[in-house]
Formats: sequence, C-alpha cells, structure tokens
Amino acid sequence: MYAWGVCHTNSGAIICNFTLANNKRYKDSEKSTFIEASIFGKYAESMSKYLKKGVPIDVTGELVQESWDKDGKTFYKHKIQVKEIDFRTPKDIPEDSFEEKRDE
Repeated sequence: MYAWGVCHTNSGAIICNFTLANNKRYKDSEKSTFIEASIFGKYAESMSKYLKKGVPIDVTGELVQESWDKDGKTFYKHKIQVKEIDFRTPKDIPEDSFEEKRDE
C-alpha cells in the first residue's frame, strides 16, 4: 500500500488516494497486482496519518470504473471506493512491537 496523500475537490470534499498492492505467492515466485483506492471525508483525513507504504491493511468498499477522455479517446480504470480500513499485524512482527513506547 502506498499513500498519495489528502487533497480537496473543487467542491471542498476531502479525498485520500492510495494504491493497494495484492501479493500472491507461488511456489517459486511472487506476483503483485496494484489497484488505486480512495477514501472520503473526515475518515480520509484521519486515516491518511496511518496509511504508509508497506503497512498491511484490509479494505472493504466498492469496485468502481472511472472514465475520462483524452485526445478524443476514452480511457477507463478500476478503483476501490473504500468504506472501511482494518490495519493488520504482520505475522513476522511481534504484536507488542506496534505498541507505543513511552519514556518513564
């Protein structure tokens, strides 16, 4: 996952765009598929602080198709409009390493 950051539309709506990586492991190789995703509103603003490259997440949302015209041609892409994000703990990192360390 790679976060692009928070931006605002002309109407003032808040959007956080990011790219999800889905890694599929095979016997002797690995394949990655990338898809763009967006979250909106105050949820986008708060989540953008935690969305960083390599942070494992699960998303729930809707797969949508966007289209645009350029030089007389219509282009299409699929994107996920995210409704919910769940942060996962990587299997190889002890869970207590994610706890905030405080100075005593």
